Amino acid sequence: MGLGVKVRDFRKQRGLTLQALSDQLEVSCSFLSAVEREIKKPSVAMVRRISEVLNISPTYLLDSDTEKVYGEKIKFIRQGRSLSIEELSELSGISPELIRAYEEGSDKPDFESLNTLAEVLNVTVRYFLEKSADKLSIGGRIKREREKLGLKSSTLADKAGVSPSMISQIENDQAEPSLDTLESIAEALGVSVCYFLLEQEDVENLLSSLNPDVLSLLGDPRVQSVLRAVRDFEAGDLKFILNYIQFFKRNRALLSSKAEKDHNSLSSD
Repeated sequence: MGLGVKVRDFRKQRGLTLQALSDQLEVSCSFLSAVEREIKKPSVAMVRRISEVLNISPTYLLDSDTEKVYGEKIKFIRQGRSLSIEELSELSGISPELIRAYEEGSDKPDFESLNTLAEVLNVTVRYFLEKSADKLSIGGRIKREREKLGLKSSTLADKAGVSPSMISQIENDQAEPSLDTLESIAEALGVSVCYFLLEQEDVENLLSSLNPDVLSLLGDPRVQSVLRAVRDFEAGDLKFILNYIQFFKRNRALLSSKAEKDHNSLSSD
């Protein structure tokens, strides 16, 4: 589903006419119609403005795989609530087949279904559609990713097909890139264009999606010490730790047995 189709669908779900939305956006009806029909591509600033008026995340408008995102969130919260698909169906009145299709990403829930699922799962619908603004600007994100790759501004400019001065202006927040330019820069950096408009989840919504047992664990000083220990890890370090955890889970019985034998051997000595 393209950006324009998403704008049109959410405009209709909000009960807004083309004229009403164009008035709020302070653009012409003809321009908005061209956006909805995928004839014109809005600027980054306009994407943000549309997201504000329609009360949805700009990453939703740009992400081409929203069905999968919805499904992952529904499944994540459902399992966190220890509910089977059949139990969620009974509580929500949505058929098990449809819930399964949502979770698999083969179908997308409409706004009414999201509202229903949010109520049943005890989260706000904002968990699915909204996120709070990230303090890091587009320019700041581009600079951070460029420096991670060890690229000079001129090198990134060559890869993205733009001028070095444009990269400098964007990184210093002196200019905002067009959507086409942002897509070129994202491709040159090997990241999704959505990354530059990504917003942090509200802590309240994130916590509300967690299993109560997990919430209790977060209050454990030992768990907090682990979180503090890994918060500054590089991606490679964290991946190594996660891989080891998976190894431990698969071989827990064997490792526990070996640890017990080692303990008994030391005790006998």
